[in-house]
Amino acid sequence: MGFFKSNKSKIEEPKVLLTVRSHSCPITAFVEQDNRTAYFYLQGDHEDFGVKSCWIRNLSEAPQEIEEKLMEQGVAPMLTREFCKFPEGQEALNEDNLEIIWLEEGDGAALLENGEILCVIPSWSGSEGFHGYARDCIGTGYFAWELSEENEMRKRVADTAAFFEAWTKEPNPFGLQQPEILNYYDEIFGQSDKYFAIDEPDGIPKGLYVLEGSEKCVFATVAVSLRPQPKVEMYYENPAQANRIELGTILKSGLTNEQVNNVASLISGITAIPWEYITFLAEGHTVEFQTNISEKYKYAVLTSKLKVLPKMSLTGFNNTNVCFLWIVPVSEREWEVMKESGSQAILGKLDDIGEEIFNLDREEVV
Repeated sequence: MGFFKSNKSKIEEPKVLLTVRSHSCPITAFVEQDNRTAYFYLQGDHEDFGVKSCWIRNLSEAPQEIEEKLMEQGVAPMLTREFCKFPEGQEALNEDNLEIIWLEEGDGAALLENGEILCVIPSWSGSEGFHGYARDCIGTGYFAWELSEENEMRKRVADTAAFFEAWTKEPNPFGLQQPEILNYYDEIFGQSDKYFAIDEPDGIPKGLYVLEGSEKCVFATVAVSLRPQPKVEMYYENPAQANRIELGTILKSGLTNEQVNNVASLISGITAIPWEYITFLAEGHTVEFQTNISEKYKYAVLTSKLKVLPKMSLTGFNNTNVCFLWIVPVSEREWEVMKESGSQAILGKLDDIGEEIFNLDREEVV
């Protein structure tokens, strides 16, 4: 065991008290505590997420200044006195009293002690000097900010707990949402021919509606919107405008069973992107979409803006807003233009060709 000297005592190696994996994202949450302080961490599998940390409490008297030398040695610092609600320190955490609740997006989490929130690391942690919110912090400390009674995160944690509790009841959220969405699609497009379960290994259910009509083949996802996407709140003033999505695509009829299955598999993969890569899909974003129908059109733009596309109006679980995005195949040349000049440079031209966007034998618009 290695030790570092402080002004008052030796610093013990930190002990991990609790570890919990995210239900949706490749992130692990854990609590560490040594004999001086306790911290809450989120560690992503991908380098771009890295490690996020939030101070929980000091276990002994708080220092007057930041312990920079200890930080340089990789030691978790105590929070300075001016930001501590309990400057003389608090009792060590007992792992039996702790619980980690992941927020619905899966990229943020809260630590609770006997049911009371100790701290929260939301998705925007790690930017502009912000680490997270802590109950025992006062003001905007170096390693945590105060978790006030009015803080929105308190409601977020309560809503998340209620959402996961709903999955223990019958019908669960999927059982409620699936028939509503399928009935809506049947009304808009017609009675479906096929339905694919596109559940992920984490067990969260979702599906895919398929209608092979005389002129068009329609694919539309079912209940992807049960989970809000990660990171949206970092880019949207009103995250509810974009955080819950359903996806669809329309292609010219005449597809073989193999081609239908191939497209279904591609859409299934796209629905996993936000949580697998801790990102989000929104209007104008592009994705890979390499089908066995066409070698030419192997990318796609996500949009609801084209005049020829059906205007969808879905309501999600608990009356949440749902953004429906159509997957419109584009060529590599069209994709390159969008990368350089923005999606609108191509969307306007796609709007001009109308229903030809459903035809993977169409001429390029560049």
